[in-house]
Amino acid sequence: MKVRVYWNLHKKMWSVQDTKTNKVIGHKQHVTLWNAKFVVRKGGQKRVREQGKKNVHAFAVGLITDDKQQVYDSWNRVKYNPYTDDYFMYNRNDYNEWNEVPKDFVGFIHMESLEHEHGIVPRVYVSYAYNCMDIINRGE
Repeated sequence: MKVRVYWNLHKKMWSVQDTKTNKVIGHKQHVTLWNAKFVVRKGGQKRVREQGKKNVHAFAVGLITDDKQQVYDSWNRVKYNPYTDDYFMYNRNDYNEWNEVPKDFVGFIHMESLEHEHGIVPRVYVSYAYNCMDIINRGE
Protein backbone atom coordinates (compact mmCIF):
# COMPACT_ATOMS: atom_id res chain seq x y z
CA MET A 1 0.00 0.00 0.00
CA LYS A 2 1.35 3.41 -0.94
CA VAL A 3 1.57 5.79 2.01
CA ARG A 4 2.34 9.42 2.73
CA VAL A 5 4.50 10.05 5.81
CA TYR A 6 4.98 13.38 7.56
CA TRP A 7 6.25 14.66 10.91
CA ASN A 8 3.40 15.29 13.33
CA LEU A 9 4.33 18.37 15.37
CA HIS A 10 1.80 17.62 18.11
CA LYS A 11 2.47 13.90 18.62
CA LYS A 12 6.24 14.21 18.02
CA MET A 13 6.20 11.14 15.78
CA TRP A 14 5.58 10.20 12.16
CA SER A 15 2.01 10.12 10.84
CA VAL A 16 1.34 7.49 8.18
CA GLN A 17 -1.48 8.28 5.77
CA ASP A 18 -3.05 6.05 3.10
CA THR A 19 -2.64 7.88 -0.22
CA LYS A 20 -5.94 6.52 -1.59
CA THR A 21 -8.20 7.43 1.33
CA ASN A 22 -6.10 10.27 2.82
CA LYS A 23 -6.81 8.76 6.25
CA VAL A 24 -4.10 8.49 8.88
CA ILE A 25 -3.61 4.77 9.46
CA GLY A 26 -0.99 4.97 12.18
CA HIS A 27 1.79 6.79 13.99
CA LYS A 28 5.35 5.49 14.20
CA GLN A 29 8.59 6.33 15.96
CA HIS A 30 10.49 5.20 12.87
CA VAL A 31 9.56 4.06 9.38
CA THR A 32 11.45 3.17 6.21
CA LEU A 33 9.95 3.60 2.74
CA TRP A 34 11.19 2.15 -0.52
CA ASN A 35 10.35 3.26 -4.06
CA ALA A 36 9.92 6.55 -2.24
CA LYS A 37 10.11 10.20 -3.16
CA PHE A 38 9.71 13.59 -1.51
CA VAL A 39 6.86 15.99 -2.22
CA VAL A 40 6.58 19.69 -1.38
CA ARG A 41 3.26 21.34 -2.14
CA LYS A 42 4.09 24.90 -3.14
CA GLY A 43 0.74 26.35 -2.02
CA GLY A 44 1.22 25.06 1.53
CA GLN A 45 4.82 26.22 1.56
CA LYS A 46 3.71 29.69 0.49
CA ARG A 47 1.13 29.84 3.32
CA VAL A 48 3.80 28.85 5.87
CA ARG A 49 6.04 31.66 4.68
CA GLU A 50 3.26 34.25 4.59
CA GLN A 51 1.51 33.31 7.85
CA GLY A 52 4.46 32.00 9.88
CA LYS A 53 2.42 28.96 10.88
CA LYS A 54 3.36 25.42 9.83
CA ASN A 55 0.99 23.09 7.95
CA VAL A 56 1.34 19.67 6.34
CA HIS A 57 2.64 20.39 2.86
CA ALA A 58 5.89 18.38 2.71
CA PHE A 59 6.16 14.62 3.06
CA ALA A 60 7.57 11.36 1.73
CA VAL A 61 5.51 8.99 -0.41
CA GLY A 62 6.36 5.32 -0.87
CA LEU A 63 5.90 1.74 0.28
CA ILE A 64 6.69 0.70 3.86
CA THR A 65 9.47 -1.85 4.19
CA ASP A 66 11.02 -3.69 7.11
CA ASP A 67 14.17 -4.47 5.14
CA LYS A 68 16.86 -5.00 7.77
CA GLN A 69 19.63 -5.43 5.21
CA GLN A 70 20.11 -1.73 4.65
CA VAL A 71 23.65 -0.44 5.17
CA TYR A 72 23.09 2.65 7.29
CA ASP A 73 26.60 3.98 6.63
CA SER A 74 25.51 4.73 3.06
CA TRP A 75 22.55 6.89 4.15
CA ASN A 76 22.62 10.67 3.77
CA ARG A 77 20.95 13.00 6.23
CA VAL A 78 17.98 15.04 4.91
CA LYS A 79 16.38 18.22 6.21
CA TYR A 80 13.60 20.55 5.19
CA ASN A 81 12.89 24.00 6.60
CA PRO A 82 9.84 25.58 4.95
CA TYR A 83 11.11 29.08 5.77
CA THR A 84 14.52 28.71 4.12
CA ASP A 85 14.44 25.64 1.84
CA ASP A 86 12.43 25.33 -1.36
CA TYR A 87 12.79 21.54 -1.30
CA PHE A 88 14.33 18.78 0.78
CA MET A 89 18.09 19.13 1.28
CA TYR A 90 20.64 16.35 1.84
CA ASN A 91 24.06 16.25 3.43
CA ARG A 92 26.56 13.63 2.38
CA ASN A 93 28.26 12.13 5.41
CA ASP A 94 31.70 13.18 4.22
CA TYR A 95 30.86 16.81 3.41
CA ASN A 96 29.68 19.78 5.43
CA GLU A 97 27.32 21.26 2.84
CA TRP A 98 23.62 20.83 2.08
CA ASN A 99 22.41 20.23 -1.48
CA GLU A 100 18.91 19.90 -2.87
CA VAL A 101 17.66 16.33 -3.19
CA PRO A 102 17.16 15.73 -6.92
CA LYS A 103 13.47 16.12 -7.71
CA ASP A 104 13.57 12.81 -9.61
CA PHE A 105 15.01 10.93 -6.60
CA VAL A 106 13.35 7.57 -5.99
CA GLY A 107 14.90 5.33 -3.38
CA PHE A 108 14.86 4.43 0.28
CA ILE A 109 13.81 7.06 2.84
CA HIS A 110 14.25 6.34 6.55
CA MET A 111 12.49 8.52 9.13
CA GLU A 112 12.98 8.31 12.87
CA SER A 113 12.18 10.15 16.09
CA LEU A 114 15.34 11.05 17.99
CA GLU A 115 15.64 11.98 21.67
CA HIS A 116 17.57 15.25 21.73
CA GLU A 117 18.49 17.82 24.36
CA HIS A 118 15.64 19.97 22.93
CA GLY A 119 13.09 17.13 23.12
CA ILE A 120 12.04 14.63 20.48
CA VAL A 121 13.09 15.69 16.98
CA PRO A 122 12.64 14.18 13.51
CA ARG A 123 15.55 12.71 11.56
CA VAL A 124 15.37 11.73 7.89
CA TYR A 125 17.86 9.84 5.73
CA VAL A 126 17.99 8.77 2.09
CA SER A 127 19.89 5.90 0.55
CA TYR A 128 21.04 5.18 -2.95
CA ALA A 129 22.35 1.81 -1.70
CA TYR A 130 19.79 -0.16 -3.67
CA ASN A 131 18.13 0.53 -6.99
CA CYS A 132 14.38 0.36 -6.35
CA MET A 133 13.67 -0.73 -9.92
CA ASP A 134 15.87 -3.81 -9.41
CA ILE A 135 13.75 -4.78 -6.41
CA ILE A 136 10.50 -4.16 -8.26
CA ASN A 137 11.71 -6.26 -11.20
CA ARG A 138 12.66 -9.11 -8.85
CA GLY A 139 9.12 -8.98 -7.37
CA GLU A 140 10.15 -8.30 -3.76
